[in-house]
Amino acid sequence: MFYNPYTLWQIYLAMSAFHGAYVTFSFFYWFLGSTFTTTMWLVSFVYNPYEVKQIEDKKEINILDEVD
Repeated sequence: MFYNPYTLWQIYLAMSAFHGAYVTFSFFYWFLGSTFTTTMWLVSFVYNPYEVKQIEDKKEINILDEVD
């Protein structure tokens, strides 16, 4: 999904000339969004040695069982 930066610039210029700012914005929103989500997906496989341990759920105490 990575393109040559010069080609992206040429696409940007052509889209701004023919379609205007909205289509150009939509194009970059799509391109940067797909690149970001792909990058975050790849980074999610990296091991985190400082992972925060979760607190164990409290044990349910039944008060009626303790009364004799």
